[in-house]
Amino acid sequence: MSTARPSQLPPGVTLASTRSLGEVKALLAECRLPTDDIRDDATFILAYANETLCGTVGMESFGDIGLLRSVAVRPAWRRQGIARAMCDEIIRRAPAAGVRRVCLLTTDAQAFFRGLGFAEVPRDALAAAIRQTAQFRELCPQAATAMARDA
Repeated sequence: MSTARPSQLPPGVTLASTRSLGEVKALLAECRLPTDDIRDDATFILAYANETLCGTVGMESFGDIGLLRSVAVRPAWRRQGIARAMCDEIIRRAPAAGVRRVCLLTTDAQAFFRGLGFAEVPRDALAAAIRQTAQFRELCPQAATAMARDA
């Protein structure tokens, strides 16, 4: 596990990457986000306050397209810059994994993602590989906004 402490994080909070999905899935379930379709090869960035997991974000790669997903921060840690720091970090790492474009689906966080440089795109403009995911087909309603940006 590698760790970093970007300056925009609250004191005592660090970011780490992991290949273990157990604690990721537990936090997502706690935040009422889907877990059944998470791929074993997904990359996750985790935020820890001391040794307590307080946030996570994931990215699944489909060739040179990444699907940003599973942005979750425990309620006690929200509005402190943790989600932004995790998203910035996973997007910063995307080119090293061959990802040139990052997409996402959201029902209620459009303003947050606009602040990260994402722009709304038509759902049918997303890459075919993204449109075939359970996230696109089943888990995010048709009303979910599709967004994208270059990595």
